Amino acid sequence: MIFNRHYMGLRHYAAFVRLNSTEQIEYLRSVLNNGEKDWTIIKENLLKKRGNYNGKNIDAMMLKVMVRSSKFDAAFKFADYLKANNTELSLGATNGLLILYHNYAKENSLSNKETGFILDSYKRLYDKYRILDSSTAENLLHALCSICEWKKCLRVLGDIKESGKPTHSAYSTLIGTLFKINKKIEALKIINMSVIDRRPLQDYPYEEWIKYIFRKYKDTKTIVKYLDEICAHIKHSGIPITKYTADKIKDAYSELKWDAKYTTILRKNGECTTCRERLECMKLTPDEFTLLQNNVREKLIVGSDLFLKSSPQELERFQNFLNQTAPYDIVIDALNICYIANQNIKNRLQVLKYVVNHFSNENMKILLLGRKHMMKWNRGGLEYLMKRCLTFFTDDLSQDDPYFITAAIMSGTHTDIVSRDLLRGHRFVLKQDDLRMIFQRWQWEHQWKVFGNKRGPFIQSPLLFTPCAQKNSDIWHIPYDAEYASTEGKVNDGVPDCSTWLCMKPNSVKK
Repeated sequence: MIFNRHYMGLRHYAAFVRLNSTEQIEYLRSVLNNGEKDWTIIKENLLKKRGNYNGKNIDAMMLKVMVRSSKFDAAFKFADYLKANNTELSLGATNGLLILYHNYAKENSLSNKETGFILDSYKRLYDKYRILDSSTAENLLHALCSICEWKKCLRVLGDIKESGKPTHSAYSTLIGTLFKINKKIEALKIINMSVIDRRPLQDYPYEEWIKYIFRKYKDTKTIVKYLDEICAHIKHSGIPITKYTADKIKDAYSELKWDAKYTTILRKNGECTTCRERLECMKLTPDEFTLLQNNVREKLIVGSDLFLKSSPQELERFQNFLNQTAPYDIVIDALNICYIANQNIKNRLQVLKYVVNHFSNENMKILLLGRKHMMKWNRGGLEYLMKRCLTFFTDDLSQDDPYFITAAIMSGTHTDIVSRDLLRGHRFVLKQDDLRMIFQRWQWEHQWKVFGNKRGPFIQSPLLFTPCAQKNSDIWHIPYDAEYASTEGKVNDGVPDCSTWLCMKPNSVKK
């Protein structure tokens, strides 16, 4: 019987491949627990079984299974078998061995023979290929890090960047290795590259960074100074660290007799329940807001990455509308808010009325931004809204997010937005990392959100603090991601969890 994806549905074919691959893997795992192994017979038996592993990829597959199962003794014996029975290893087998040595070296020392294989592979691969494919380059970089060949790693990293972005693991493994061998200047350069490529550090580089500081410096004040550099990096990245890294940082400051504890931040006012210090609202400076505003203004063209689906006529109509009616106090993303109601138009209009009334009662100048199909809704309900706010309706095929974001930012520093959208897509099109962080801070400071429960809609005000790592009154507060964190019953409002923070203060600070 011929098993071919052209005769089977793609889903059924994929399931078939997984099933048969699993049969091969299960057989291999069963024989790995035996004593002496005849690798030739094992390979022959594997190839007799149905599956998508064949004579070309069988060596790499076997190594992969052994590494994932931590069967290092068997993997090393199979490696010796391959080297003895092949005049030239396949690219797949080479990759498999590089992965094996990297994983083994995490807890063990490599022998001279294994180190020699990594160096020989580096030379052989570059003799054969001008530029390595990204997968091979990543595996080679990891293996080279295992033997601290950092200069060769830089060449490999450059190759990866030729065709795309290095992975989080590639950056973190190299950075950690550089700190491990006391190459701080080079490590900081690679950290800057990782920030530009939006590759937050994993646990390993943070751990090696801390070890480097304690290894190099003995004076407490000096150690604190350089530990603060780590916290400043976390602040700049704007991304919570893992619980593992939080433990390492907490232990480091505790060793210096700091009062380091896990804590909760009160969402209503940003107060730390441990030290009672309040986190600051890191408002945008005039220069930062101007930078953000100029970036939005530059994208007010048809076909830009912000207005991909807009027509010239619609964009011109929008710009004329802004020129005639701005500034606003509040800009409402109408359709986004409606989604908390069901499909019933009456219920959706009730939600909009509730939100509009909330702000019109505060005498705010409101812009309600929606799509043209909304104009077919109940006329009385629409007229009620249009008497209380300015309205602009985009074409139904247009994305309305760019319009309401643009209207708010071009309106000025005081303008707020109302939307349940986390706006990750808009942050993505901002090319510079600094701009993304500026936009995120603007969003935290200005975004109202609308949620619904059994009693009806309710409005959540913007944060009074900036929920990222910060130092106030010599006290560090750093958010982290909890292990096995449950999202059950929680509303994803784009704010780091207020219950998973680290509070660290020197004992000289009294509260």
